[in-house]
Amino acid sequence: MLKEQGTRTDGAAGTLLLTQAAGTYRNMLTVFTKEAHPQEWAETQNILGNVLGDQGTHTGGEKGKRLLQQAIEAYQSALQIRTKDALPVQWEQTMNNLKIAKKALEEMN
Repeated sequence: MLKEQGTRTDGAAGTLLLTQAAGTYRNMLTVFTKEAHPQEWAETQNILGNVLGDQGTHTGGEKGKRLLQQAIEAYQSALQIRTKDALPVQWEQTMNNLKIAKKALEEMN
């Protein structure tokens, strides 16, 4: 998968792979819409958040901060469907990812 390759690859090549992975998941959101496929949409948002978080920490600087903020937004979107009552395991997973992204963003400031 592009995400794993991107996180294991240093420099510009790794950044490019993560950018491609993020684009792939964004494209998936046009197929897995919130209205038609809410759980798949939320899962894709969560994975997109993971990719953006990795991309943000890999990139660093102001661009990295923007990517981490986008990751946080993706996790928050996923939590619209992945609620504690409806999907407790997925909710916990997404909440954990959200905490990691927020901590990474704090460390960049």
